[in-house]
Amino acid sequence: MLSESKNKAFIEFIKNSSKEEIIWMSGFLSGIISSYENSKKLIKFKEKITLVYGTETGNAKNLAFSIVKKAKNKNIQIKLISLDQYRLIDLKKEIYFFIIISTHGEGEPPSSAKSFFDFIHQEQDLRLDNMKYSVLALGDRSYPFFCKAGEDVDRRLHELRASRLIPLHKCDVDFESKAEEWFTTMVNLFDKSKFQEEIIKKNVKKKKIYGTILTNILLNDKKRGSNKEIHHIEILIKNPDEVNYEPGDSVGIIAENSSKEVQNIMNFFQKKNDNISNKMKNIFDFFKKKANIFHLSTMMLKKYFTLVKKDIPYDREWNLLDLLKNFPMENRNQLEDLIQIMDPIKPRLYSISSSPIVHDSEIHITVSRHQFQIDGNIKYGYCSDFISKLKEGDILSFFIHKNYLFKLPESDKDIILIGPGTGIAPFRSFLYEREATGASGKNWLFFGDQHFAFDFLYQTEIQNWKQNGVLHRVSLAFSRDQEEKIYVQNKIWENRKEFFTWIKNGAYVYICGKKNPMSIDVENTIFRVIEEIGHTSPEFFIRKMKEGGRYLKDVY
Repeated sequence: MLSESKNKAFIEFIKNSSKEEIIWMSGFLSGIISSYENSKKLIKFKEKITLVYGTETGNAKNLAFSIVKKAKNKNIQIKLISLDQYRLIDLKKEIYFFIIISTHGEGEPPSSAKSFFDFIHQEQDLRLDNMKYSVLALGDRSYPFFCKAGEDVDRRLHELRASRLIPLHKCDVDFESKAEEWFTTMVNLFDKSKFQEEIIKKNVKKKKIYGTILTNILLNDKKRGSNKEIHHIEILIKNPDEVNYEPGDSVGIIAENSSKEVQNIMNFFQKKNDNISNKMKNIFDFFKKKANIFHLSTMMLKKYFTLVKKDIPYDREWNLLDLLKNFPMENRNQLEDLIQIMDPIKPRLYSISSSPIVHDSEIHITVSRHQFQIDGNIKYGYCSDFISKLKEGDILSFFIHKNYLFKLPESDKDIILIGPGTGIAPFRSFLYEREATGASGKNWLFFGDQHFAFDFLYQTEIQNWKQNGVLHRVSLAFSRDQEEKIYVQNKIWENRKEFFTWIKNGAYVYICGKKNPMSIDVENTIFRVIEEIGHTSPEFFIRKMKEGGRYLKDVY
C-alpha cells in the first residue's frame, strides 16, 4: 500500500504516460517482482543447507568444494565446513544436512571426522527430529571395510530420528559418476523445475582423452648410481579442443596388463576348457584392459573362496595366475563367475607438470617407477611400471582430474613451493605459468632428493628460472651428499626468519609429495618456525592461513 502522497503522485504519473510507456512499466515491474521472488527463494535456503566433509587424502574435500561451486551456479547457497571445524552443538539446529565422508584404516572415519563420529555415537540423549540428511560415502571396494564409516554415520543419524532425504550413496575410487548422481538428486530437491532436465542430461562420466607419447625421458642418472627411476612423459593430445586443465590438476591413468601375463592366464583357461576358444578374444580383452590380476584384494579372495570352496591364506600377496594354479576351479561354468568377482583396474592420479598456455596441445607428467620387494623378489608399482615402459608413438588414454584446492593465487601474490622428489611436478607447471603470464609475485622453491649429481630433477629449468628472475629464491637439499642427511625441512629451518617474513606478509604455501614422513616433517618444522620466530600460536596461525586459502597440500 502506497502512502497518500505517493499514491497521488503515482496516479498523476500514470495519467501523463502513453499506452506504450505504461506497457513498458508493466514489464519492468514484473521483472522486479520476479527477481524479488527469486531472491526470497535464495534466502529461504541460504542458512539451512549445510555440507560437511571428513577427509584423509583430500578427495572428500575436493568433491565438497566442487559441489558447492556447482550449487552456487544453480542459485543454491550451501554452507561448507570441514568436520574438524564443525561446532557439534549446532547439530540440533540443522535442517538440511549433507555429509561427504571417507573410510580410513579398518573401517574407521578419517581423523578430521573422529570428534563428530564419536559425538553422534556416544550422545545417548541426542535427538535430531528436525534434520533431513544424506550421506555420500567414499571408499575403495578392494578393501574389506568398504565405505563403513559412511554406513555407520548414515545408520546412526537415522537412529537419532533424523529423516533420510537421499539414500546412502557408496562410491568406489572412481567416484565421480556416483557423486554427480547424488548432487543431481540434491539439486532437484531444491529446484525441480529450472535445472532438473539440464542436470539429468549432463554427461557425468569422466571424458576419456587420447594422446600419443612424444617422449619418455629418464630424469635420474642410473649409470652413476642413482637409486631412483623417475620418468618425464610428454603426451601429444589428439583433440586439444576437448581438453581443459589448469596448473594443479592431475591426469587419471588406467594401466593395462601386459599381453604376456594375460596370455599366460588364457593358456591356463585353454587347458582347463577347450570349448571356449571362440570367446578367447573377449576374455583376453577383459583381463588385459579391465581386470586387476595382481595384488588381489582380500575381498576378492574371500569371494573366490566361496567360488571354489577352498581355504585360501590371506597373509600373502596373490596374483590371479598363481591363485588359479594353487586353487583351481572345478568346472567351466565357474569362469563367468570368476569374471564377475574380479576387481577393476583402478586409475592412478599423476600431477600435471606442464602449463596449458606454454605447452600447447601437450600434457606432461612426472612418474616415479615404484620398486619394492616381496619374498625377496623385486616388484614394481602397477601403474608406474606400465607408464615407465611407454615408448614414443604409443597411444595412451587418460582423463583430467580437477583439483580445485591446489591452484595458483592472483599473479601479484608471493608463493612458497615445497616439493621434494616427484613433488616438483605441479610446481613445474606453476612456474611455467607464472613465467608466461608475467606474474609479479615472488616465487620460492624448496626442492630435494638424494644426490645433486644424478637426482636433481628439472635441473636446467630450475637454474634458468633462478637466472632470469622467475625464481627469487631456491633452497636445495640433497640428503645423501654428506654424512648428515639434509632434507627440505632442514632448509626451511635454516631460512626460518625469511620464511616467516614471507608467510607473515601474505605468501601462499604449497606442499606436494609423500605424505609420510615428508609432509608431516615439513609441517612440524613450519609450526616450529611460527612459534619460535613469530612468537604466536602455530595452530591459530595455520588455521588463519587455511581459511584464507594460503596453506595448500597435495600429498600422497
